[in-house]
Amino acid sequence: MTKSGFLDIEKVRLPRSCAQVAINWLYKAGTRRVEGVALFAGVREGNIFNIQRTIIPEQKAGNVEGGLIYVVEGDELHRIGLELFDNGLQLFAQIHSHPGAAYHSDTDDAYPIVTIVGGISIVVPNFARGGVNLKEWAIYQLLPKTGWTEMAQREKENYFEIIEDLPEQKNALKWYKFWLWL
Repeated sequence: MTKSGFLDIEKVRLPRSCAQVAINWLYKAGTRRVEGVALFAGVREGNIFNIQRTIIPEQKAGNVEGGLIYVVEGDELHRIGLELFDNGLQLFAQIHSHPGAAYHSDTDDAYPIVTIVGGISIVVPNFARGGVNLKEWAIYQLLPKTGWTEMAQREKENYFEIIEDLPEQKNALKWYKFWLWL
């Protein structure tokens, strides 16, 4: 592990309200039989990353060639980047749903929103019907030599800490539009 970038992060603190906002969104998308995506942003303090905001980006979702897909377009990513910069936050993790098992698909590997080395991609199974449950989630970290690498159960339990809300987390949600492809 290096002492630059995010690779020396030892713990991620995820407020329960931020996790719940994401899970609620993924579940809602799942009721339409499509995948959804949410983003986690926050600040780094030493070797701890504190998630402070859940962002539900404007997204399109649908069924393509027998599989499900979501798309967040470039203008929306640019807008989110500016918002994060203006608020002194960094994008650290993405979380999205699958209709069945939680795994990182070839599409997930090829088209992530989070692209920083050390960044996190979380896949939630069964359209998030299991709620906020780290044991069910497949959690991947982008590593320089191996790409998206799945964390073992013990690793993710040591790396992620679901915490009760801090006072500054009360307005941690940003909602954006969502369209279904028909």
